[in-house]
Amino acid sequence: MDASNQIQKLGQQEYRRKNYHAALNFFDSVISTEKQLDVSVLDCRAATYEKLGDLHAALKDGRRMISGYKTDCAGYLRTGKILQLLDKDSVALGIYKYGLRKLLRDIHDSLNQKCGPSRAKDPLTVLPLEIAQMIMSFLDFRHIVSLTRVSTSWRDYLKSTPRLWANLDFSKAKSNISRSAVQKYILFSGRTVARLTTQQSINLQHVVTQCKNLEHLQIGGGYSNASLIKAISIARNLKCLLLRSRCEASLDCISQILGVCTNLARAEFHSVTSTPSIVPKWQGDMSRLRTLVVKVTSDQGSKPLFDPLMLKIPEIRELSLAGWKSRTAIPPASGLAMGRLVKLQLSDFKGDVSPLALPSLRTLDLDTCMNIMHAFSNHANQSDLRTDGIAELSLSCASALDLHCLVWLVRPNFDGLKKLHLPQCIEITDTCLRTIISMGIIDHVVDLDLSGPRLTDHLVQLLAFRAFRLERIKVASTPITGVGVKALVTKPGSKLQYLDITDCSHVSSDAIAFARHLKGLTLKCGQEKFYGKKKKVRYE
Repeated sequence: MDASNQIQKLGQQEYRRKNYHAALNFFDSVISTEKQLDVSVLDCRAATYEKLGDLHAALKDGRRMISGYKTDCAGYLRTGKILQLLDKDSVALGIYKYGLRKLLRDIHDSLNQKCGPSRAKDPLTVLPLEIAQMIMSFLDFRHIVSLTRVSTSWRDYLKSTPRLWANLDFSKAKSNISRSAVQKYILFSGRTVARLTTQQSINLQHVVTQCKNLEHLQIGGGYSNASLIKAISIARNLKCLLLRSRCEASLDCISQILGVCTNLARAEFHSVTSTPSIVPKWQGDMSRLRTLVVKVTSDQGSKPLFDPLMLKIPEIRELSLAGWKSRTAIPPASGLAMGRLVKLQLSDFKGDVSPLALPSLRTLDLDTCMNIMHAFSNHANQSDLRTDGIAELSLSCASALDLHCLVWLVRPNFDGLKKLHLPQCIEITDTCLRTIISMGIIDHVVDLDLSGPRLTDHLVQLLAFRAFRLERIKVASTPITGVGVKALVTKPGSKLQYLDITDCSHVSSDAIAFARHLKGLTLKCGQEKFYGKKKKVRYE
């Protein structure tokens, strides 16, 4: 060893004299004769190769230093430097990160243990297992998966607790989910999975075959209509099915799914295609269905019939249809009462809407439905139409809505109306708004939206005087000024918590500061700008 040290020193002397070839010969001699090398010899030879321009040979020695001396920083520093000379900066950065983890882990662990509480204990060894399980049941699925990496004892405990694995939620997964991982979690649950949520394409048929108790299924894209029908038809106990916007399904596919899943209570289809060549056949028992959402996103001229579907779901409580081009009516002209319907949401609906013929209706949300007034006028004797009044009413871009129709919707008294949204309703003039306020329609409203060009400061002052229960109000794109804003926020006994004055260009910054800082309101303001399909909101 002493002879090797002497030879190494000779090599270092030649290196300082810039006799790199002579220095290389000395270092090669030491490396070839010694079985247990010191890291400094490899570092010296790598530096010599670097001076001679043989960077690949120098890189080879650097990697040899890392593999043989993981706790010495010389290998990481030398290898990173050479990689930078080779214009591989990202690889060099990875080497530095790897070195930091290797070098500082032991120091970090020992110092953490030294600085930690002297009485720190594993909660699983202190708490009763029932309480530990109760606490863990409040965690998300991804956090439960993370807990399996804490220690072997934690992993064994979690594996032996099937209840914690009954809800498989892969919606926040950042990487692809392998079939083996899905199978592992199913086994952890003892094949008792009741809920499955995923945005990725997994082997759905395998999951529903393994999990006979599956009741809730929420999936994203990546499935054909045939695979959806085949897999979902196996899940006979399914009670809730949600196909998100990335999971496209045809109307015929939906009709088959509803026909075979007789226990479904809730079904949502957010991306539905409709073609004239295939007419859906609404068959099977759908009497248990209480909530149905159908959003038609691709219409190729098809006009699916609405009445056959309604005849199959007489117990429906919540109904939401979007993009339905059929010239049908709600309730259907067939005479079906739909007497249990509580919530109705329609968007871009081309048929007639007769809310007065739905006596149990409490929530009505219509967006771009132009035929509400036409259907209303068709009732010859409106006094025979029984309704207990709407509690939540939202009418967006309803050009045919007038004051007479609105009053009938919220009769016989206005005390039950808690939410009223009338944005961009063309027939609601400033005179109509004045009448609405003076009649007391908004006296008990908690959530109000009067966006549009009709609202003025005078109307806002009248509104602030009458709406004593108001907590949220949206007056975006109106010509109101700071006078109107201050009238809303300074009213004695005001319960206002949220104010939206987006695109109200006449409101000064002083009024905004007054409402936000002095009154403590949650305020949304600024200007909305559209960039392609995206909307940008500037908050002040």
